[in-house]
Amino acid sequence: MKHSSNFSYRIGFVVAAFCFLSTAGAQTFPTHAITIVVPFPPGGPTDSSARLVGKSLGGILKQAVVIENRPGAGGTTGSTYVARSVADGYTLLWGSTSSLGVAPTLYPKLAYAPLTSFAPLGMVARSPIILAGRGDMKANTLKEFIASGREKKLSYGSAGSGSINHLVGEWFKNEANIDMLHVPYKGGMPALNDLLGGQIDMVFETIPTVSPFLKTERLKVLATAGRARSPQLPNVPTVREVIGGDFEAYSWVGLVAPANTPPETLKILSDAMRTAENDVTLQAEIAATGLEPVKSSPEKFRQDIESELAKWTRLVNKVKPTVD
Repeated sequence: MKHSSNFSYRIGFVVAAFCFLSTAGAQTFPTHAITIVVPFPPGGPTDSSARLVGKSLGGILKQAVVIENRPGAGGTTGSTYVARSVADGYTLLWGSTSSLGVAPTLYPKLAYAPLTSFAPLGMVARSPIILAGRGDMKANTLKEFIASGREKKLSYGSAGSGSINHLVGEWFKNEANIDMLHVPYKGGMPALNDLLGGQIDMVFETIPTVSPFLKTERLKVLATAGRARSPQLPNVPTVREVIGGDFEAYSWVGLVAPANTPPETLKILSDAMRTAENDVTLQAEIAATGLEPVKSSPEKFRQDIESELAKWTRLVNKVKPTVD
């Protein structure tokens, strides 16, 4: 009887100690630097927004947050790397429309799936895709551009075959009932440079990418693809206003973790994200880049990813874009 009592005591002690250590481990996260993988090259709006948020999160979590660029294959190279990383909260992905919304609808054999490979933490910012034409073209409005496209074949550049820019271009062709030659580039800036040089007629890009040229005569902003007019471009109509329909396309960014990250770690990270998103300084810094700050949550971000996947799947089935 005495032996049984001692055995029960020891079992109880071990269980209590295990629970204490588990709780203590959760409470001490993070104990070292966190890496946010950006699956695109340095310098663009995706990269700059990640650095702003990383700096804010570092102050909140009291640990360094390191930005690591792993570009390639439309954002899927870096995304695959994070999906296969240890799920401990120390390696996170700066997800985007291209990597989490578009690529999975075009490439069914990807090594990750947005809704099962990752745990969403929150969307942070977005920008409506804008339709910008050559500065020297005769058309000054989207209606005039469409009319010229019915008289002769025009061209548009994108950040690459299979990018959101490419899909929006194909969608626009379909809705406007015009034929346009798609010219893929290795990134948004090369396409923009050729637009500025007069080699192509239009690009579908984000506001941050074209913002240095908005007040020049080197390009003409004809419309935005937002649901409503952009706060950054209040005088520019939406595609919906001009041709009707449900045309809507945003480039967005947000933070996700590998799917099997412990719930208590996800809670710490998501709470830090909410604190960062409510920081007026961070909101102002994001807005200064030309992006629209977004307040989100893990649940809302998951719903947004689901919605984006459904939309781009419908579009791919409708326009059947040619991709590499």
